Amino acid sequence: GDPEATGNGFFSMAAIKQAYLTYAASGKVKFTAGKFATHVGYELLDPQLNRNYSMDYMFSYGPFSHTGFKMDVTATDNVGFMVGISNPTDMAFADFSKKFYLAQFHAGSPNGKVTGYLNYVGGKDNSDVTSNQFDLVLTGTVTDKFSIGYNGTVKSVKYMGSTNSWWGSAIYLNADPSQTLGITLRGEYFDDKDGAAGFGTSFFDATLSFDIRIDNLTIIPE
Repeated sequence: GDPEATGNGFFSMAAIKQAYLTYAASGKVKFTAGKFATHVGYELLDPQLNRNYSMDYMFSYGPFSHTGFKMDVTATDNVGFMVGISNPTDMAFADFSKKFYLAQFHAGSPNGKVTGYLNYVGGKDNSDVTSNQFDLVLTGTVTDKFSIGYNGTVKSVKYMGSTNSWWGSAIYLNADPSQTLGITLRGEYFDDKDGAAGFGTSFFDATLSFDIRIDNLTIIPE
């Protein structure tokens, strides 16, 4: 087969979800190199860490992973930032001249009940498509049994002088009435009237998920 068919340049790297090394230069600075999960979005690459089994459209059409180098800095107990450089989104190998830039700023309240993340990823890929994505994640703990999450994102795509974009907004209402049961209602609005993601329209979707926890087993009907 053709190694380039995967878009990653090598079949084994396409199959590896994450493979990276980290080095803590101090208690406030950490370096990471390799293939690592994206910092963009409320939902996470590892499915067992999400309360909804299905992915929302913003995560599905955003980045999954980055192969490159990043630096995380903890400025204070409640404030930190990350900067990095990587191959184009989801590609393990790429032309050296085609790179993406990564950034994140996060801050939280002193009691840890409210946190916010402002994320960015952008650059030019091997097809000479330039994209920029800005992403906001907010989380809030109301009580020990109820929390709220919000994710808003916008991505612009420029190719051959034409720029199109899509954007989305989602809220997550999380309830945990007991240690064995969690309930999450996700409502998402996805706008792709420019056709940047291939839809050419806008729509709203809602997902109700039940997290049933039995020891180390989690079952998520939705």
